[in-house]
Amino acid sequence: MMSFWKNKSPPAKYHGLLNQGATCYLNSVLQVLFMTEDFRAAVERDTSENPDHDCIDRHLTSLFADLKEREAYTYKITQKLGITRVYEQQDAAEYFEKILRLTRSGASEIFCGWLTHKTICAGCSTEAESDAAFWHLPLALVDSNSDYSVVDGIKDYFRSSEFSGDNQMYCDQCDDKSDATIKCVIKRHPEVLMLLLKRFEFNYSYMSYVKINRTVEVPFTLQIPENQTYELYAVVDHFGDLRGGHYTATIKDDEGWYTFNDTTVTLNEYQPFQVDNFERSSSAYLLFYRKMNAFCLLQMLKTTWRHLLLKSSCLLPSTTSVKMEG
Repeated sequence: MMSFWKNKSPPAKYHGLLNQGATCYLNSVLQVLFMTEDFRAAVERDTSENPDHDCIDRHLTSLFADLKEREAYTYKITQKLGITRVYEQQDAAEYFEKILRLTRSGASEIFCGWLTHKTICAGCSTEAESDAAFWHLPLALVDSNSDYSVVDGIKDYFRSSEFSGDNQMYCDQCDDKSDATIKCVIKRHPEVLMLLLKRFEFNYSYMSYVKINRTVEVPFTLQIPENQTYELYAVVDHFGDLRGGHYTATIKDDEGWYTFNDTTVTLNEYQPFQVDNFERSSSAYLLFYRKMNAFCLLQMLKTTWRHLLLKSSCLLPSTTSVKMEG
Protein backbone atom coordinates (compact mmCIF):
# COMPACT_ATOMS: atom_id res chain seq x y z
CA MET A 1 0.00 0.00 0.00
CA MET A 2 1.18 3.51 -0.79
CA SER A 3 3.08 5.10 2.11
CA PHE A 4 3.34 8.72 1.07
CA TRP A 5 3.92 9.74 4.68
CA LYS A 6 6.75 7.30 5.42
CA ASN A 7 9.90 9.39 5.68
CA LYS A 8 13.33 9.52 7.22
CA SER A 9 14.76 11.91 9.77
CA PRO A 10 17.41 14.02 7.93
CA PRO A 11 16.21 17.62 7.42
CA ALA A 12 14.90 18.55 4.00
CA LYS A 13 15.65 21.62 1.89
CA TYR A 14 12.11 22.95 2.39
CA HIS A 15 10.51 24.61 5.42
CA GLY A 16 7.31 23.89 7.29
CA LEU A 17 4.27 25.89 8.42
CA LEU A 18 3.26 26.43 12.04
CA ASN A 19 -0.07 24.90 13.03
CA GLN A 20 -2.27 27.49 14.77
CA GLY A 21 -4.34 24.79 16.45
CA ALA A 22 -6.01 22.55 13.86
CA THR A 23 -4.99 24.37 10.67
CA CYS A 24 -3.22 21.40 9.09
CA TYR A 25 -5.92 21.47 6.38
CA LEU A 26 -4.71 24.94 5.38
CA ASN A 27 -0.99 24.15 5.73
CA SER A 28 -1.24 21.17 3.38
CA VAL A 29 -2.83 23.10 0.49
CA LEU A 30 -0.56 26.13 1.01
CA GLN A 31 2.47 23.89 0.61
CA VAL A 32 1.01 22.49 -2.63
CA LEU A 33 0.54 26.04 -3.92
CA PHE A 34 4.08 26.99 -2.88
CA MET A 35 5.52 23.94 -4.65
CA THR A 36 3.50 24.65 -7.80
CA GLU A 37 6.18 26.84 -9.38
CA ASP A 38 3.98 28.37 -12.10
CA PHE A 39 1.41 29.47 -9.52
CA ARG A 40 4.06 30.85 -7.16
CA ALA A 41 5.72 32.82 -9.98
CA ALA A 42 2.36 34.20 -11.17
CA VAL A 43 1.40 35.35 -7.66
CA GLU A 44 4.78 37.01 -7.12
CA ARG A 45 4.62 38.71 -10.52
CA ASP A 46 1.08 39.97 -9.92
CA THR A 47 2.00 41.36 -6.50
CA SER A 48 4.98 43.18 -8.01
CA GLU A 49 2.79 44.73 -10.71
CA ASN A 50 -0.17 45.50 -8.39
CA PRO A 51 1.32 46.17 -4.93
CA ASP A 52 -1.76 47.99 -3.60
CA HIS A 53 -4.34 45.40 -4.70
CA ASP A 54 -6.37 43.84 -1.89
CA CYS A 55 -6.31 40.27 -3.24
CA ILE A 56 -4.81 37.44 -1.23
CA ASP A 57 -1.86 37.44 -3.64
CA ARG A 58 0.29 39.80 -1.56
CA HIS A 59 -0.23 37.69 1.55
CA LEU A 60 0.71 34.56 -0.40
CA THR A 61 3.80 36.33 -1.78
CA SER A 62 4.87 37.27 1.74
CA LEU A 63 4.27 33.71 2.97
CA PHE A 64 6.17 32.20 0.03
CA ALA A 65 9.10 34.54 0.69
CA ASP A 66 9.22 33.33 4.30
CA LEU A 67 8.99 29.68 3.25
CA LYS A 68 12.06 30.08 1.05
CA GLU A 69 14.08 31.07 4.11
CA ARG A 70 12.53 29.58 7.24
CA GLU A 71 9.56 28.04 9.01
CA ALA A 72 6.56 30.29 8.38
CA TYR A 73 3.35 31.41 10.11
CA THR A 74 -0.05 31.64 8.37
CA TYR A 75 -1.77 34.28 10.53
CA LYS A 76 -2.32 36.80 7.68
CA ILE A 77 -3.72 34.05 5.45
CA THR A 78 -6.21 32.87 8.09
CA GLN A 79 -7.26 36.49 8.63
CA LYS A 80 -7.85 37.04 4.92
CA LEU A 81 -9.85 33.79 4.70
CA GLY A 82 -11.97 34.75 7.72
CA ILE A 83 -10.80 31.77 9.78
CA THR A 84 -11.43 32.58 13.46
CA ARG A 85 -11.85 29.10 14.96
CA VAL A 86 -8.31 27.86 14.44
CA TYR A 87 -8.88 24.84 16.72
CA GLU A 88 -11.71 23.57 14.49
CA GLN A 89 -10.68 21.39 11.55
CA GLN A 90 -12.06 22.27 8.12
CA ASP A 91 -12.07 20.69 4.67
CA ALA A 92 -8.79 21.13 2.79
CA ALA A 93 -10.54 21.08 -0.62
CA GLU A 94 -12.96 23.82 0.41
CA TYR A 95 -10.19 26.15 1.55
CA PHE A 96 -8.04 25.38 -1.47
CA GLU A 97 -10.85 26.69 -3.66
CA LYS A 98 -11.43 29.69 -1.38
CA ILE A 99 -7.79 30.69 -1.85
CA LEU A 100 -8.06 30.36 -5.63
CA ARG A 101 -11.24 32.46 -5.72
CA LEU A 102 -9.46 35.23 -3.81
CA THR A 103 -6.42 35.07 -6.09
CA ARG A 104 -6.16 37.17 -9.24
CA SER A 105 -6.93 35.29 -12.43
CA GLY A 106 -3.36 35.35 -13.74
CA ALA A 107 -2.41 32.81 -11.06
CA SER A 108 -5.66 30.97 -10.32
CA GLU A 109 -6.32 30.11 -13.99
CA ILE A 110 -3.52 27.52 -13.74
CA PHE A 111 -5.97 25.32 -11.79
CA CYS A 112 -9.09 26.27 -13.76
CA GLY A 113 -10.57 24.11 -16.50
CA TRP A 114 -13.77 24.27 -18.54
CA LEU A 115 -16.34 21.53 -19.06
CA THR A 116 -19.01 21.38 -21.74
CA HIS A 117 -22.21 19.51 -20.86
CA LYS A 118 -24.04 18.27 -23.97
CA THR A 119 -27.67 17.12 -24.03
CA ILE A 120 -28.59 15.27 -27.25
CA CYS A 121 -32.22 14.59 -28.10
CA ALA A 122 -32.79 11.10 -29.50
CA GLY A 123 -35.83 12.30 -31.46
CA CYS A 124 -34.46 15.26 -33.43
CA SER A 125 -30.70 15.00 -32.68
CA THR A 126 -30.66 18.58 -31.41
CA GLU A 127 -27.68 19.31 -29.15
CA ALA A 128 -27.92 21.74 -26.26
CA GLU A 129 -24.62 22.82 -24.70
CA SER A 130 -23.67 24.60 -21.50
CA ASP A 131 -20.15 25.49 -20.34
CA ALA A 132 -18.95 25.63 -16.76
CA ALA A 133 -15.60 26.32 -15.11
CA PHE A 134 -14.21 23.84 -12.58
CA TRP A 135 -11.44 23.78 -9.97
CA HIS A 136 -11.52 20.01 -9.52
CA LEU A 137 -13.13 16.82 -10.78
CA PRO A 138 -14.95 14.90 -8.00
CA LEU A 139 -14.65 11.11 -8.02
CA ALA A 140 -17.26 9.28 -5.94
CA LEU A 141 -15.93 6.54 -3.67
CA VAL A 142 -18.60 3.95 -2.96
CA ASP A 143 -17.71 2.12 0.26
CA SER A 144 -16.58 -1.33 -0.82
CA ASN A 145 -14.13 -4.07 0.09
CA SER A 146 -12.50 -3.84 -3.34
CA ASP A 147 -9.99 -1.18 -4.41
CA TYR A 148 -11.14 1.92 -6.26
CA SER A 149 -9.37 2.77 -9.52
CA VAL A 150 -8.80 6.44 -10.38
CA VAL A 151 -8.42 5.46 -14.05
CA ASP A 152 -11.85 3.77 -14.01
CA GLY A 153 -13.28 6.70 -12.06
CA ILE A 154 -12.24 9.11 -14.80
CA LYS A 155 -13.86 6.84 -17.40
CA ASP A 156 -17.08 6.79 -15.36
CA TYR A 157 -17.03 10.57 -14.95
CA PHE A 158 -16.92 11.15 -18.71
CA ARG A 159 -19.20 8.24 -19.65
CA SER A 160 -22.43 9.23 -21.43
CA SER A 161 -25.70 8.89 -19.50
CA GLU A 162 -28.89 7.68 -21.18
CA PHE A 163 -32.32 8.99 -20.09
CA SER A 164 -35.49 7.19 -21.15
CA GLY A 165 -38.88 6.07 -19.86
CA ASP A 166 -39.84 8.01 -16.73
CA ASN A 167 -36.53 9.84 -16.96
CA GLN A 168 -37.11 11.36 -20.40
CA MET A 169 -36.06 14.99 -20.82
CA TYR A 170 -38.01 17.86 -22.34
CA CYS A 171 -36.80 19.02 -25.78
CA ASP A 172 -37.67 22.55 -26.93
CA GLN A 173 -37.33 21.54 -30.59
CA CYS A 174 -39.70 18.56 -30.26
CA ASP A 175 -41.90 20.42 -27.75
CA ASP A 176 -42.21 17.15 -25.88
CA LYS A 177 -40.34 14.77 -23.64
CA SER A 178 -37.99 12.36 -25.39
CA ASP A 179 -35.10 10.01 -24.81
CA ALA A 180 -31.82 11.87 -24.43
CA THR A 181 -28.11 11.39 -23.95
CA ILE A 182 -26.02 13.61 -21.69
CA LYS A 183 -22.27 13.65 -21.91
CA CYS A 184 -19.49 15.76 -20.52
CA VAL A 185 -16.37 16.82 -22.44
CA ILE A 186 -13.40 18.96 -21.48
CA LYS A 187 -13.36 22.24 -23.38
CA ARG A 188 -10.18 23.50 -21.74
CA HIS A 189 -7.68 21.33 -19.85
CA PRO A 190 -6.22 23.07 -16.79
CA GLU A 191 -2.46 23.27 -16.42
CA VAL A 192 -2.91 21.55 -13.05
CA LEU A 193 -5.77 19.10 -12.65
CA MET A 194 -7.03 18.43 -9.13
CA LEU A 195 -8.99 15.25 -8.47
CA LEU A 196 -11.10 15.14 -5.31
CA LEU A 197 -11.64 11.64 -3.92
CA LYS A 198 -14.98 11.99 -2.16
CA ARG A 199 -14.10 10.37 1.17
CA PHE A 200 -16.65 12.42 3.13
CA GLU A 201 -20.25 11.49 2.38
CA PHE A 202 -23.57 12.03 4.15
CA ASN A 203 -24.90 8.76 5.56
CA TYR A 204 -28.69 8.77 5.90
CA SER A 205 -28.63 5.78 8.25
CA TYR A 206 -26.58 7.76 10.77
CA MET A 207 -27.85 11.18 9.57
CA SER A 208 -24.31 12.52 9.61
CA TYR A 209 -21.20 12.69 7.48
CA VAL A 210 -18.91 9.67 7.53
CA LYS A 211 -15.47 9.03 6.12
CA ILE A 212 -14.88 6.35 3.47
CA ASN A 213 -11.50 4.67 4.01
CA ARG A 214 -11.58 2.73 0.75
CA THR A 215 -8.17 1.89 -0.75
CA VAL A 216 -7.57 3.77 -3.98
CA GLU A 217 -5.32 2.77 -6.87
CA VAL A 218 -3.51 6.03 -7.76
CA PRO A 219 -1.75 6.32 -11.15
CA PHE A 220 1.43 8.36 -11.65
CA THR A 221 0.47 9.28 -15.22
CA LEU A 222 -3.16 9.74 -16.14
CA GLN A 223 -4.85 10.02 -19.53
CA ILE A 224 -7.77 12.45 -19.64
CA PRO A 225 -10.32 12.54 -22.50
CA GLU A 226 -9.43 14.63 -25.53
CA ASN A 227 -6.00 12.94 -25.46
CA GLN A 228 -4.30 14.87 -22.67
CA THR A 229 -1.70 13.26 -20.37
CA TYR A 230 -1.10 14.41 -16.79
CA GLU A 231 1.58 13.50 -14.24
CA LEU A 232 1.04 13.32 -10.48
CA TYR A 233 3.17 15.73 -8.43
CA ALA A 234 1.27 16.28 -5.18
CA VAL A 235 -1.10 14.45 -2.84
CA VAL A 236 -3.01 15.75 0.18
CA ASP A 237 -3.69 12.91 2.63
CA HIS A 238 -6.27 12.80 5.39
CA PHE A 239 -5.77 10.49 8.38
CA GLY A 240 -8.24 9.66 11.12
CA ASP A 241 -11.94 10.51 11.28
CA LEU A 242 -13.93 13.65 10.53
CA ARG A 243 -13.41 15.37 13.87
CA GLY A 244 -10.04 14.08 14.99
CA GLY A 245 -8.23 13.78 11.69
CA HIS A 246 -5.00 15.23 10.36
CA TYR A 247 -3.89 16.50 6.94
CA THR A 248 -0.45 16.26 5.36
CA ALA A 249 0.88 16.92 1.86
CA THR A 250 3.30 14.79 -0.14
CA ILE A 251 4.92 16.65 -3.03
CA LYS A 252 7.43 15.72 -5.70
CA ASP A 253 10.36 17.83 -6.89
CA ASP A 254 13.34 16.92 -9.08
CA GLU A 255 14.93 14.88 -6.27
CA GLY A 256 11.95 12.91 -5.06
CA TRP A 257 8.83 12.93 -2.89
CA TYR A 258 8.74 15.02 0.30
CA THR A 259 6.22 14.91 3.14
CA PHE A 260 5.00 18.27 4.48
CA ASN A 261 3.57 17.70 7.95
CA ASP A 262 3.03 21.17 9.47
CA THR A 263 6.49 22.27 10.70
CA THR A 264 8.18 19.01 9.69
CA VAL A 265 9.37 18.48 6.11
CA THR A 266 11.27 15.32 5.23
CA LEU A 267 12.41 13.45 2.15
CA ASN A 268 10.45 10.20 1.99
CA GLU A 269 12.35 7.01 2.63
CA TYR A 270 9.91 5.17 0.40
CA GLN A 271 9.81 6.70 -3.07
CA PRO A 272 6.61 5.61 -4.87
CA PHE A 273 6.18 4.72 -8.55
CA GLN A 274 9.69 3.28 -8.92
CA VAL A 275 8.42 -0.09 -10.12
CA ASP A 276 4.90 0.51 -11.40
CA ASN A 277 2.66 3.34 -12.61
CA PHE A 278 0.26 2.68 -9.73
CA GLU A 279 0.35 2.88 -5.94
CA ARG A 280 -2.40 2.07 -3.42
CA SER A 281 -3.55 4.45 -0.70
CA SER A 282 -6.37 4.52 1.86
CA SER A 283 -5.62 8.12 2.93
CA ALA A 284 -5.16 10.05 -0.35
CA TYR A 285 -7.81 12.78 -0.57
CA LEU A 286 -6.68 15.37 -3.16
CA LEU A 287 -4.57 14.43 -6.17
CA PHE A 288 -2.74 17.10 -8.16
CA TYR A 289 -1.70 16.32 -11.74
CA ARG A 290 0.46 18.55 -13.94
CA LYS A 291 -0.24 18.71 -17.68
CA MET A 292 2.51 17.11 -19.72
CA ASN A 293 3.70 18.67 -22.98
CA ALA A 294 5.28 16.81 -25.90
CA PHE A 295 8.83 17.25 -24.56
CA CYS A 296 7.89 15.86 -21.13
CA LEU A 297 6.16 12.90 -22.74
CA LEU A 298 9.25 12.16 -24.83
CA GLN A 299 11.48 12.29 -21.75
CA MET A 300 9.09 10.02 -19.85
CA LEU A 301 9.09 7.48 -22.70
CA LYS A 302 12.89 7.52 -22.84
CA THR A 303 13.09 6.92 -19.09
CA THR A 304 10.54 4.10 -19.30
CA TRP A 305 12.46 2.42 -22.11
CA ARG A 306 15.73 2.69 -20.15
CA HIS A 307 14.11 1.06 -17.13
CA LEU A 308 12.65 -1.72 -19.29
CA LEU A 309 15.95 -2.36 -21.04
CA LEU A 310 17.80 -2.41 -17.73
CA LYS A 311 15.24 -4.78 -16.26
CA SER A 312 15.37 -7.10 -19.27
CA SER A 313 19.20 -7.14 -19.27
CA CYS A 314 19.18 -8.19 -15.64
CA LEU A 315 16.91 -11.11 -16.51
CA LEU A 316 19.08 -12.41 -19.36
CA PRO A 317 21.39 -15.33 -18.46
CA SER A 318 25.08 -14.54 -18.58
CA THR A 319 26.97 -16.09 -21.50
CA THR A 320 30.58 -17.27 -21.68
CA SER A 321 32.48 -18.57 -24.63
CA VAL A 322 33.31 -22.27 -24.36
CA LYS A 323 36.24 -23.81 -26.22
CA MET A 324 35.22 -27.07 -27.85
CA GLU A 325 37.82 -29.78 -28.00
CA GLY A 326 37.47 -32.79 -30.18
